[in-house]
Amino acid sequence: MVLHLIESGPVDTIGYLVADETSREALIIDVPMGSRDPMMRWLEEKQFTPQGIVLTHGHFDHVGDVAALARDLNIPVHIHALDAPMLESPSSMFPELGFHVEGMHTASLLEAGDVLECGRLRLRVIHAPGHTPGHVVLYEMREGVLFSGDVLFHSSVGRADLPGGDYDTLMQSITQKLLTLPEDTVVYPGHGERTTIGYERAHNPFILEYLDHY
Repeated sequence: MVLHLIESGPVDTIGYLVADETSREALIIDVPMGSRDPMMRWLEEKQFTPQGIVLTHGHFDHVGDVAALARDLNIPVHIHALDAPMLESPSSMFPELGFHVEGMHTASLLEAGDVLECGRLRLRVIHAPGHTPGHVVLYEMREGVLFSGDVLFHSSVGRADLPGGDYDTLMQSITQKLLTLPEDTVVYPGHGERTTIGYERAHNPFILEYLDHY
């Protein structure tokens, strides 16, 4: 697996380009504001052929450049059905931002258990609500990597105080779906540094507090 990350936008959101070196196929995970041009440059320089864009959820900072990138590359966009309405009007949830984020109608709605293929890579869709109703994380078992979006971070967890968020649901997603993965699974979040499932199980204060009470 070839992995390249681009951090951009007003809240330092990370978009990932995941590629199979043999087939030269690639998938794009989240498209922050300001990431369109560097993503296109990287794909062209490395001569990878993008197969699609996968959105972990519909918040503006993760979909900022998705409409333009999908149009330029002529590739489908995948998002969970429960977050699809956010993609149609990303700015409407945060009118206080003072800037416009272009929306779009998605071509493909994800469900839990779906598998996105990219050459030899198989990214399994895990529905992990709590930050948003339709948040998904993507797990590549053979490579041992998880793209966690805004659900799980290094020593932290996602916000649950935004519209559609719920803290108990978020923590259930983490403890029942993510912590069941192998401890050496490398976690690539939507913000900040990477971590592992084992580290978060042992050290994440939010997880430890939740497990202590439940």
